[in-house]
Amino acid sequence: MTDALPGRAVRSSVWVEERLPGYHRYPAAPPARSHLASRHRHVFRVRADVLVRHDDRDIEFMDLAEELRQWWGAGERELGSASCEAVARELGDYLTGRGLPVLETAVAVVDEGGARVTWSVAD
Repeated sequence: MTDALPGRAVRSSVWVEERLPGYHRYPAAPPARSHLASRHRHVFRVRADVLVRHDDRDIEFMDLAEELRQWWGAGERELGSASCEAVARELGDYLTGRGLPVLETAVAVVDEGGARVTWSVAD
């Protein structure tokens, strides 16, 4: 962390976002949303935000995007009954396992809503 002004700490991060196709279902959907219990397709907006400790970046945007796409796999991903929260957590676990200081991951249904998971990282 760097002091920008006395008493103010600055933390920098880089992030990438990809739109990726996949299928999932929500078996416990409430009656008003029962259609979600069946397998259905979305284009998901998948985002990863990682800590960088200097202004020349610890990881290049393109490399982070490649990590994200590698984790997703080619084509449409089958997510089973995983929620956006669960998928975001899985992405964070993957990136952390690759040695990246993950701050936040998010998975959303394009133009609707989604979920994010925030990670604690030591500076």
